[in-house]
Amino acid sequence: MTAALPPVKRRVPVAGGELEVEVAGGGKAPLILLHGWTLDRRMWRPQLESLSVRTMIVAPDRRGHGRSSAPPAIEREADDIVAILGAFGATRAVVVGMSQAGRVAVDFALRHPALTAGLVLHGVRLGRIAEDAGPDIPMAAYSADVAAGRLDDMKQEWREHPLTRPVDPAVQPIIDDMLSAYDGRDLLVDAPAPPDVAALASIDAPTLVIAGEHDTPFRKRIADDLAATLPRARRAEIAGGGHLCNLCAPDAYNRAMAEFLEDIAA
Repeated sequence: MTAALPPVKRRVPVAGGELEVEVAGGGKAPLILLHGWTLDRRMWRPQLESLSVRTMIVAPDRRGHGRSSAPPAIEREADDIVAILGAFGATRAVVVGMSQAGRVAVDFALRHPALTAGLVLHGVRLGRIAEDAGPDIPMAAYSADVAAGRLDDMKQEWREHPLTRPVDPAVQPIIDDMLSAYDGRDLLVDAPAPPDVAALASIDAPTLVIAGEHDTPFRKRIADDLAATLPRARRAEIAGGGHLCNLCAPDAYNRAMAEFLEDIAA
């Protein structure tokens, strides 16, 4: 294991604009960290600092978020991962999809299996249980707020949602900073339907399904279902963490990630 290289920022051209990415460490098969909805790459700071001693870490601001100029279009984000790989001369990646970004990670694995060294699905809403249940985020109401010019009201409501409220109050300031930068553009465009269960069952990449101990019961049931559905999946529960377990329980989260990366390498 070598000392981590200091993180650097870089702009990666993609369709319609650029992504701003933060990169740390080195290696030929990066770990690409995709943040959740209304967040940005800053949510991954504990992972950039810890896991970059093992491999290259690339944390982008997804299109429509953070400092990226590319407009929101979740259906284009698998292509954005391909662009990131090309920018760094990499041919494969382990892709981490947190919450909403789990759809992006799965889309990438389905469309580019040869480029997918592994998947991590963290707090996602995908699969049979997700399809059979009603929404656990009032997206229609949030979209109506943004369309009516009530972005601040929408963000305040979302700040109090169980998926956003952290187990550790000490991380609230970084969540607030990320939420303050969110501009709601993605709520004004239509999103495609998520992949169906049959498509998920065809993914052959090694997969780690992560749930925080204190995540919502619904998201934890989804994690159980995904671990049983994906052929090469296993489940990890992060003690002391909630939906944002990488921030609230970073040591346990990083250990689970490091073990998964070691297994893939072996």
